[in-house]
Amino acid sequence: MLDITQVKTPAYALLSYIIQDPVSKQCIVIDPGSTIPSHICTNPMHVKAVINTHLHPDHTTGNRFFAGKVPIRAHPGDSGFIMRSVHFALSTLFTARIPPKISFDLNDGVKILIGDNSIEVIHTPGHSPGSICLYWPGNLISGDTIFAGNIGRTDIPGGSFSRLSESIRKILTLPDETKIWPGHYYMEKYSSILYNERPSLISIVQHTQ
Repeated sequence: MLDITQVKTPAYALLSYIIQDPVSKQCIVIDPGSTIPSHICTNPMHVKAVINTHLHPDHTTGNRFFAGKVPIRAHPGDSGFIMRSVHFALSTLFTARIPPKISFDLNDGVKILIGDNSIEVIHTPGHSPGSICLYWPGNLISGDTIFAGNIGRTDIPGGSFSRLSESIRKILTLPDETKIWPGHYYMEKYSSILYNERPSLISIVQHTQ
């Protein structure tokens, strides 16, 4: 059983996550914002890696806190010239620092181990070419692919509504009881259950057929 800590960054209504194995104290940090350091410093844990669900700068501003200490990982779909250039420019603007190196090694189906637990990478392009979700039984960290009551934008560089629809089809194959942990708390909605999101998601997919 993995422990989930949801961390708010009010500036972007961002939700970061610390996923920890309570036995080994190993954890991963997902989409770190500027408020992450206080949570890491006040809890005894060993950070194995930072995971970016995609490279939009609101999800990577906290990467700098881990630079040179642990791997920072993302999907290779966001490693293209345009995405890297936008990420570099905006990250430098937002943080006044050159963003740290990212390892683009999280392909679809890769397993991330935390203690004796395994988290699966699901490639869900649409919001960005390299967007991913992270799944283990009962839980889905959904990044900006889907939110509680909404879906990610596709009207931005690298976005594609048709690809997002295909990604939603993947998510719809998961069990109804899967808890959705989104990348933002828009409308003060911090989580949902796939069963509750399924009707609206099915409607979105049907509009692309």
